[in-house]
Amino acid sequence: QELTLDYYDRNWKKVGWGSGRRGTEEQYLAWRKMTHGEITGRWGPCSYMIAIVMQRQSGEKRLPEWEEAAATATAVQNLHLQSTKFPSLACYWSSWHDAARDSDEMKRFLNMKPEDKCLGFFVVAQVKAGQKDRRRRDPSLLRVEWRD
Repeated sequence: QELTLDYYDRNWKKVGWGSGRRGTEEQYLAWRKMTHGEITGRWGPCSYMIAIVMQRQSGEKRLPEWEEAAATATAVQNLHLQSTKFPSLACYWSSWHDAARDSDEMKRFLNMKPEDKCLGFFVVAQVKAGQKDRRRRDPSLLRVEWRD
């Protein structure tokens, strides 16, 4: 989170902030103050922020990039599914701030190779005691239709 703010402090005039917002320095500083508040506020209680990195295959014959992204997304879906076993967990896949997420600084921080891609962060937190589980599972989504 701090790396993200540091990145925008250096680059906001060129790339905007957040996910491409542009404006005056006063507007940027207001966004930065709000975002810094979220780091210690809303995001502060998070237990883990797991980087979701699609590591590209090496070699001449490799899968298309979209297949590797789909496989990575499937792994994240499995994290979500497993987390539902534990009512005290709250999980969220954040695509994060795209300019910071895709920056060379983030690649270095996450020890990524040039062709790897960060697809965001899987945020894990503990639900506050006594808070109601608001997740809804639509039974119609579990229906399967087999065709010949």
